[in-house]
Amino acid sequence: MNDVVQNLPWQIQVSLASGYAAYLIAYMGIRFAHTSIDTLFISLAFGLLTTGAMWVMRAIDPIYSVPAAFLFTIAIAILWRAFARGWFHSALYALNVTWSNDDPSALATISANSKHPISQIGVQLDDGTWLTCQHADRFRDAPFPPMTLGPGGDIALYLTHEELPGQPETELTTVRDDKWGDRLTYIPAARIKRITIRHER
Repeated sequence: MNDVVQNLPWQIQVSLASGYAAYLIAYMGIRFAHTSIDTLFISLAFGLLTTGAMWVMRAIDPIYSVPAAFLFTIAIAILWRAFARGWFHSALYALNVTWSNDDPSALATISANSKHPISQIGVQLDDGTWLTCQHADRFRDAPFPPMTLGPGGDIALYLTHEELPGQPETELTTVRDDKWGDRLTYIPAARIKRITIRHER
């Protein structure tokens, strides 16, 4: 397979590499349910943009046609993920075409939403304990997002409050430390019974 790719014309290699890089960016965090066919054809779709950009740029400046086409494709992928994908889904909802999408789960759709930042996360364990991150906006400058969702349903969050069954909620004041940094709490999927998430409007 590597020999086949290496023997392709350099223009096709650039298009394939650019298309795949754009695919990784455009579907980051929601691609774990994609099949190899999904990956291939989405990458090819982005690669067509690279091919078109190289064709236009070669007439203007052949030296910079490759990096310009690559950056153009990456920019399109970012715009697709940040804006166009949501607009496309909204249009389908408004036209009553479908209320579904191709995300692997409803939780993936919610957690991957970049338009409305997460403000509060609550996780109930199988023993009834509630683990929450309140005022998640306070952790926007932290090394990781306020909530990181794994493909298997596991979660890592900055645990600010804990409520054991039959006991009042307690605040954990050592989550942020000037010397040691911010403390993440990892929760395996097998322990999770319920997840609640609030988003800013």
